[in-house]
Amino acid sequence: MFIEVGCILAGIPAGYLLRNRQKAVHAVDKLTMWAIYGLLFLLGVSLGSNDDLVSQLGTIGVRALVISLCCLIGSAAATWALERYILRGRLDER
Repeated sequence: MFIEVGCILAGIPAGYLLRNRQKAVHAVDKLTMWAIYGLLFLLGVSLGSNDDLVSQLGTIGVRALVISLCCLIGSAAATWALERYILRGRLDER
């Protein structure tokens, strides 16, 4: 944990000093993106090798579908209520 915090604390002044060097900023940006891609790949491998998770994919999918539908219905209801009760047709006048 101390190593991670030390790297962050060392990166702050380094980033401040190198902020005007476009090549350095571009290189760090590319390295950051590849590090994120690598972490996402390793996360996928970790999740794919988890037998408990793979066996419950159907249940997880149904729950995700129900949550998505509830969010969609709630957003549509909130939009309808906003237009009907708060805006009261003001959008049509424009």
